[in-house]
Amino acid sequence: MTYEMSSEQHRVRLQKTYERWLLEVWGNGNVEVVDEVLADGFVDHRPIPRFGATREGHMRLAADWHVAFPDMKLTIEAVVIEGNRLVGRYWGRGTHRGVFAGIPATGAMVSFTEVDVIRFEGDRIAEWWHNEGGQPLAQCIRLAACVA
Repeated sequence: MTYEMSSEQHRVRLQKTYERWLLEVWGNGNVEVVDEVLADGFVDHRPIPRFGATREGHMRLAADWHVAFPDMKLTIEAVVIEGNRLVGRYWGRGTHRGVFAGIPATGAMVSFTEVDVIRFEGDRIAEWWHNEGGQPLAQCIRLAACVA
């Protein structure tokens, strides 16, 4: 019984870290939280070259994202945790109010779904794989295909 409780507590801690990272860092633009939720050796496995694959690059990327979509609301739909890995699916909705991927603000309301795969070290995110559902958001904005 103690082992099951310990395992459940572990899952709860990882899910809370994921929720805090996604909702605070990406949803609210609170990049200071990065220091609390990302491991020192964090690696982004799908980095944007101008930001890099590091923790510092991740912080800059999230700040840039929040300028482009300052009213972004993210909603977590599903989370699966196995050992030190987590898969999360969420959807987002916000207004394109700043430059994103070289695209000037359009004022368009956009919506999208995404999937994250995360590996933890302890309670911190050590590696991140990120997959966009449907078209990549930049392409979607250019084509006005994700306008809500």
